[in-house]
Amino acid sequence: MDALRLALEHAPRDAQALSELARALRLGGNLDEARGAASRAVEIAPRLAGAWFNLGAVQVAQGETARGIESYRKALEIQPDFAEAWSNLGGALGAQGDASGEIDAYRRALALNPQLAPVWSNLGNALQGAGRLGEAVFACGRAAELDPDFAAAWSNLGNALAENGQHEEAVRACETALRLAPGLAEAWSALGGALHGAGRRAEAILAHRRAIEIQPGNAQLRFNLGVTFQHCGESAEAIACFRQALATRPDHAEAHFELSLALLLTGQLREGWEEYEWRWRRPGAEPWRHDFARWSGDAAKSCRLLLWGEQGIGDQIIYTNMIADLVSSPMRIALEIDPRLASLYRRSFPQLTVLPRRDPPLVNPADYDFQAPLASLGRWLRRSFESFPRHGGYLKPDPARVEAFRNRLGGTRATRIVGISWKSANREFGRYKSTGLVGWMGILQTPDVRFVDLQYGDTASERGLLGQRAGATFEHLPDLDLFNDLEGLAALCAACDLVITVSNVTAHVAGALGRPVWQLLPKGNGRLGYWFTGRSDSPWYPSMRIFTQQAPGDWGPVFEEVKKELAAFVKHQ
Repeated sequence: MDALRLALEHAPRDAQALSELARALRLGGNLDEARGAASRAVEIAPRLAGAWFNLGAVQVAQGETARGIESYRKALEIQPDFAEAWSNLGGALGAQGDASGEIDAYRRALALNPQLAPVWSNLGNALQGAGRLGEAVFACGRAAELDPDFAAAWSNLGNALAENGQHEEAVRACETALRLAPGLAEAWSALGGALHGAGRRAEAILAHRRAIEIQPGNAQLRFNLGVTFQHCGESAEAIACFRQALATRPDHAEAHFELSLALLLTGQLREGWEEYEWRWRRPGAEPWRHDFARWSGDAAKSCRLLLWGEQGIGDQIIYTNMIADLVSSPMRIALEIDPRLASLYRRSFPQLTVLPRRDPPLVNPADYDFQAPLASLGRWLRRSFESFPRHGGYLKPDPARVEAFRNRLGGTRATRIVGISWKSANREFGRYKSTGLVGWMGILQTPDVRFVDLQYGDTASERGLLGQRAGATFEHLPDLDLFNDLEGLAALCAACDLVITVSNVTAHVAGALGRPVWQLLPKGNGRLGYWFTGRSDSPWYPSMRIFTQQAPGDWGPVFEEVKKELAAFVKHQ
């Protein structure tokens, strides 16, 4: 800075010197003076790419990310092969939630200079955030390969590996990072995530706590510890961590969202629903589907209300539980729902106008006064457990198909028909909710029961393996597509005397039909907020009974309990 100031005394219009001074001042933490120098540089030499780059860096550092992006783009218009500008543009775009733009910018930087280890590492993080885990592992690994002493690259590689399910490899990558930089808080936190994924939960919590000791004011580190507590089934500790993270960083959308899930899970419904509205502000979240007025929850006034389904099929089914509260109101209600549910819902809710969800939407905004996503109804209609009504089912299957399935399966007084489903296809946490079919062997050997396959997807290999190992078989209907034909799934569930299933669409369909349904739930990770904790029943589905793991990942005692209870169920029917 001294040398540059001296040069500028002799040549005050030296734009290059002003630009370099701006860079030095920024790195020294003097952002206001740095901005003045960079602004003066672009005034004097508007075609100096470095000046626009340094101005952009200052603008981003001062929280003006959009302006910084404009400055970076001007630098790149002047000098398209400016690798550092592409790299910084990627970081700025990522900060604004433009994941595809971020990834493209990093790739452009690397096309110009493939030896930039930090850019490979940043690209890996961006790819991980976009769910492209294999690419993320490669990018982070490339960064560590280019610079083996780059501790942050090893830490980021650990994160990517853990997210990709390679937990032991992730632990080793994080340990390498910590050998290089024992005080790197992010590496301790990454190690905590990897250890948790590897099932070493006590060590994971210690690693997260070590990260917080190093950087006690870092909201993300407290959030990460909270997620580990939540996944271990320790909701009270998780809630405390999320609140601590938000005390430091009140706009942390992920912390608000995870706090909402923990609050709902523990029955703190009023606050939980309010926090759940932060789901729309999470990085990469889906936008509100329609662009017209949002409903305020007032059901006493006549209006035209559009309700629309969000998230997966199961979520849409469970949250339509609340529509019954509104059908007697003076409002005219339309429901936009997954097309696979449309005919079932027209039969079940004749008071509603049911619209299949399409993209672009079939909805004409002029036909409605207000809109609301289904899950947001909980803010007004399910603020306490007392507000959940008892019901005998709100979905109505096709009676002709129910009778046809019942005749086909041959249920009698002496033989009970029991449907089973054993896995979830949820990409994020389906593996925690799913079981192996072989684990059901003892249940499937229960006498006087005809079991029927309710599992969507290709299950031929699992069914074949079960037959080889145990000689156990059950009825499989190859002509029924349980994933796309939800009318068929509903009719088949209705034809069963009992449904036993893990947490998936089948559980929701059976519960919404009011059929007896036993649900097998994980402890901790994979237990969704609407199943609550410490309960063997479901306020959403009165016909449901819940069997929960005693320890995360251990299904053995659950199977034993279900086997015992099924024998009693058959005996007393």
